[in-house]
Amino acid sequence: MPFQPAVAAVSKPLRTLVFGVAFLSSAGASAADAFPKFKAGEWEFTRAVPGQSQNVQNLSMRECLDPGKSMREQNAMLEKAGCKFDPPQINGKVYTYVARCDIPDMGKTMAKSVLTVQSDSAYTIQVESEGEMKGKPMKTSETMEAKRVGNCKKK
Repeated sequence: MPFQPAVAAVSKPLRTLVFGVAFLSSAGASAADAFPKFKAGEWEFTRAVPGQSQNVQNLSMRECLDPGKSMREQNAMLEKAGCKFDPPQINGKVYTYVARCDIPDMGKTMAKSVLTVQSDSAYTIQVESEGEMKGKPMKTSETMEAKRVGNCKKK
Protein backbone atom coordinates (compact mmCIF):
# COMPACT_ATOMS: atom_id res chain seq x y z
CA MET A 1 0.00 0.00 0.00
CA PRO A 2 1.65 3.25 -1.07
CA PHE A 3 1.49 5.45 2.05
CA GLN A 4 1.19 3.16 5.04
CA PRO A 5 4.90 3.01 5.96
CA ALA A 6 5.47 6.74 5.60
CA VAL A 7 3.12 7.99 8.34
CA ALA A 8 4.63 6.71 11.57
CA ALA A 9 2.61 9.04 13.83
CA VAL A 10 -0.68 7.26 13.00
CA SER A 11 -1.42 3.76 14.32
CA LYS A 12 -1.22 0.87 11.82
CA PRO A 13 -4.99 0.06 11.85
CA LEU A 14 -5.83 3.72 11.33
CA ARG A 15 -3.28 4.06 8.51
CA THR A 16 -4.76 0.98 6.88
CA LEU A 17 -8.25 2.43 7.03
CA VAL A 18 -7.43 6.03 6.11
CA PHE A 19 -5.01 5.26 3.28
CA GLY A 20 -6.59 2.02 2.19
CA VAL A 21 -9.99 3.44 1.32
CA ALA A 22 -8.56 4.72 -1.92
CA PHE A 23 -8.19 1.13 -3.10
CA LEU A 24 -11.65 -0.24 -2.47
CA SER A 25 -13.81 -2.55 -4.52
CA SER A 26 -16.90 -4.68 -4.14
CA ALA A 27 -16.62 -8.26 -3.01
CA GLY A 28 -19.56 -9.05 -5.31
CA ALA A 29 -18.01 -7.64 -8.48
CA SER A 30 -15.61 -9.65 -10.59
CA ALA A 31 -11.96 -8.63 -10.31
CA ALA A 32 -11.89 -7.70 -13.98
CA ASP A 33 -14.80 -5.27 -13.55
CA ALA A 34 -13.87 -3.84 -10.15
CA PHE A 35 -10.35 -2.62 -10.84
CA PRO A 36 -8.90 -0.75 -13.80
CA LYS A 37 -5.83 -2.25 -15.48
CA PHE A 38 -2.44 -0.65 -14.83
CA LYS A 39 1.13 -1.52 -15.81
CA ALA A 40 3.33 -2.95 -13.09
CA GLY A 41 6.57 -1.10 -12.39
CA GLU A 42 7.93 1.72 -10.28
CA TRP A 43 5.12 4.10 -9.34
CA GLU A 44 5.27 7.54 -7.76
CA PHE A 45 2.44 8.46 -5.39
CA THR A 46 1.77 12.03 -4.29
CA ARG A 47 -0.84 12.60 -1.61
CA ALA A 48 -2.36 15.95 -0.66
CA VAL A 49 -4.62 16.57 2.34
CA PRO A 50 -6.23 20.04 2.50
CA GLY A 51 -6.29 21.49 6.03
CA GLN A 52 -3.78 18.89 7.17
CA SER A 53 -2.92 18.28 10.81
CA GLN A 54 0.47 17.39 12.22
CA ASN A 55 -0.30 13.65 12.05
CA VAL A 56 -1.48 13.61 8.41
CA GLN A 57 0.92 15.28 6.02
CA ASN A 58 1.27 15.74 2.28
CA LEU A 59 3.83 13.28 1.04
CA SER A 60 5.32 11.66 -1.99
CA MET A 61 6.97 8.30 -2.35
CA ARG A 62 7.94 5.70 -4.93
CA GLU A 63 7.23 2.00 -4.80
CA CYS A 64 7.66 -0.93 -7.15
CA LEU A 65 4.27 -2.66 -7.54
CA ASP A 66 1.34 -3.75 -9.63
CA PRO A 67 -1.44 -1.28 -8.66
CA GLY A 68 -4.26 -3.72 -9.51
CA LYS A 69 -2.75 -6.45 -7.33
CA SER A 70 -2.20 -3.94 -4.50
CA MET A 71 -5.82 -2.82 -4.74
CA ARG A 72 -7.08 -6.41 -4.50
CA GLU A 73 -4.83 -7.14 -1.49
CA GLN A 74 -5.91 -3.92 0.24
CA ASN A 75 -9.57 -4.78 -0.34
CA ALA A 76 -9.13 -8.21 1.25
CA MET A 77 -7.33 -6.72 4.27
CA LEU A 78 -10.06 -4.11 4.82
CA GLU A 79 -12.81 -6.74 4.54
CA LYS A 80 -11.09 -8.78 7.27
CA ALA A 81 -10.85 -5.62 9.42
CA GLY A 82 -14.62 -5.01 9.24
CA CYS A 83 -15.36 -3.06 6.04
CA LYS A 84 -18.29 -3.69 3.71
CA PHE A 85 -18.33 -2.39 0.15
CA ASP A 86 -21.09 -1.13 -2.11
CA PRO A 87 -20.87 -2.35 -5.71
CA PRO A 88 -18.52 -0.05 -7.66
CA GLN A 89 -20.04 2.47 -10.03
CA ILE A 90 -18.09 2.54 -13.29
CA ASN A 91 -18.61 5.31 -15.83
CA GLY A 92 -16.00 5.14 -18.58
CA LYS A 93 -12.65 5.81 -16.90
CA VAL A 94 -14.17 6.87 -13.55
CA TYR A 95 -14.58 4.26 -10.80
CA THR A 96 -16.53 5.19 -7.66
CA TYR A 97 -16.20 2.98 -4.58
CA VAL A 98 -17.98 3.31 -1.21
CA ALA A 99 -16.85 1.53 1.94
CA ARG A 100 -18.58 1.37 5.29
CA CYS A 101 -16.27 0.23 8.05
CA ASP A 102 -16.95 -0.74 11.65
CA ILE A 103 -13.60 -1.67 13.14
CA PRO A 104 -13.52 -2.75 16.80
CA ASP A 105 -11.63 -0.32 19.06
CA MET A 106 -11.34 2.16 16.16
CA GLY A 107 -14.83 3.28 15.11
CA LYS A 108 -17.32 3.53 12.29
CA THR A 109 -16.49 5.32 9.06
CA MET A 110 -17.83 5.75 5.55
CA ALA A 111 -15.46 6.54 2.69
CA LYS A 112 -16.22 7.43 -0.92
CA SER A 113 -13.34 7.05 -3.37
CA VAL A 114 -13.40 8.32 -6.94
CA LEU A 115 -10.61 6.88 -9.08
CA THR A 116 -10.05 8.55 -12.46
CA VAL A 117 -7.87 6.68 -14.95
CA GLN A 118 -5.69 8.84 -17.20
CA SER A 119 -3.97 5.82 -18.77
CA ASP A 120 -2.56 2.42 -17.80
CA SER A 121 0.33 4.40 -16.27
CA ALA A 122 -1.47 7.19 -14.38
CA TYR A 123 -4.53 7.76 -12.21
CA THR A 124 -5.93 10.10 -9.57
CA ILE A 125 -8.00 9.17 -6.52
CA GLN A 126 -10.12 11.55 -4.46
CA VAL A 127 -11.29 10.20 -1.08
CA GLU A 128 -13.90 11.72 1.23
CA SER A 129 -14.22 9.99 4.63
CA GLU A 130 -16.37 10.67 7.65
CA GLY A 131 -17.44 8.97 10.84
CA GLU A 132 -15.70 8.46 14.15
CA MET A 133 -12.27 7.30 15.22
CA LYS A 134 -11.85 6.21 18.81
CA GLY A 135 -15.05 8.04 19.78
CA LYS A 136 -14.14 11.35 18.12
CA PRO A 137 -15.83 12.73 14.99
CA MET A 138 -13.66 12.47 11.89
CA LYS A 139 -14.02 14.00 8.44
CA THR A 140 -11.19 13.98 5.90
CA SER A 141 -10.59 14.73 2.27
CA GLU A 142 -7.51 13.75 0.32
CA THR A 143 -6.27 13.45 -3.23
CA MET A 144 -3.64 11.04 -4.45
CA GLU A 145 -1.97 11.18 -7.84
CA ALA A 146 -0.20 8.07 -9.07
CA LYS A 147 2.02 7.69 -12.10
CA ARG A 148 4.28 4.98 -13.37
CA VAL A 149 7.81 6.33 -13.64
CA GLY A 150 9.61 3.31 -15.08
CA ASN A 151 10.56 -0.30 -14.63
CA CYS A 152 11.46 -1.69 -11.24
CA LYS A 153 15.14 -1.63 -10.37
CA LYS A 154 16.77 -5.04 -10.32
CA LYS A 155 17.90 -6.23 -6.90
